[in-house]
Amino acid sequence: MPKSIYKDKPFWLLLFISFVTFMVFLQIFSTLPLYHNEKFGLSEFQTGMLLSINGLLVFLLEMPIVSTLERKGVNKIKNIAYGCFFIATGYFILLFDSWVGILVISIVLLTFGEIFSFPFVNAVALSRAPKGQEGQYMGFYTMSFSLAHIVSSKTGLEIIAHYDYQINWLIMGTLGLLALLCCFWLNELVSTQKNHKIHFYLTPLNSIY
Repeated sequence: MPKSIYKDKPFWLLLFISFVTFMVFLQIFSTLPLYHNEKFGLSEFQTGMLLSINGLLVFLLEMPIVSTLERKGVNKIKNIAYGCFFIATGYFILLFDSWVGILVISIVLLTFGEIFSFPFVNAVALSRAPKGQEGQYMGFYTMSFSLAHIVSSKTGLEIIAHYDYQINWLIMGTLGLLALLCCFWLNELVSTQKNHKIHFYLTPLNSIY
């Protein structure tokens, strides 16, 4: 009998992590360009050049970093946690807004957050799916990404309208840390499940002896 996706607690926790991570990161395309202009007076061209750092670094570094981590067998959930840390730091650092160079550092940190988290969130989501249920699992995963697109700009702009940019960066950074903490919880859940499976398979063997 196929396993119900609704009873897969680690998968739903992963969806929460992916939603929060995507929502926070996507501020890079909505509130961050506005911040460049209103706080530092950057033109659209200058903002475009800053954002191009993201695309360039992803193009140059994502595949080498991901392949190296996979070849070394680094825990995928820990990679996601590193990504959450980089994304959170990328927003917290904007609280120190007395120097325009902080914008470059922020973009670099956010990019490394994307490189470390996005490919591995996708891989972990797929690994949770039993054979024959891959489409259902990846459908829910895609929905979390789409929902993050909808919520991200609306949330950020509302916070800025009622408070200011600094509060938005503080909230987004805190959400990144929340996703980081949830990664530790997810890793614990997955490890516990693996240990239970090992115990289940070993018990019949032990009973023979």
